[in-house]
Amino acid sequence: MKKNGKLHILYFDDEVACLDIFQQMFGDEHHVQIASTLADVRRALSEASFDIIISDQQMPEIDGLTFLREVAETHPESYRVMMTGSIGIGNAIREIGTGIIHLFITKPWAEPNMRGMLERESMSKMDRNTNPRASHSRNAIPQAA
Repeated sequence: MKKNGKLHILYFDDEVACLDIFQQMFGDEHHVQIASTLADVRRALSEASFDIIISDQQMPEIDGLTFLREVAETHPESYRVMMTGSIGIGNAIREIGTGIIHLFITKPWAEPNMRGMLERESMSKMDRNTNPRASHSRNAIPQAA
């Protein structure tokens, strides 16, 4: 997060209408970058860091779970959000406890709920900036017993 308090958000979805709506709703408050293809999202990740990375689950080139696993390895400090409108989400839900996915949101999402998540993460980010230990605990991947 930059000094002005705006979050840097990357939203990856093959539904361009969803990307446009998200950008219209939150683009004035935060730095929002959108990507509809795997090439575009990988380019964005190579050029910048993001506080929040949101990915749809069902996409033609890569599923969101696989993508967010990659992101957890390459951008471990990012807050990773999975979105989907599909029913087959068992594997994605299991990943919440592993640190791969921090939050799961169903589509269609409601603007107040999305805004609340962004506000909570913004406040959490400020807390982590003042207390570096908080960052490590949030992204820690639990060890098997």
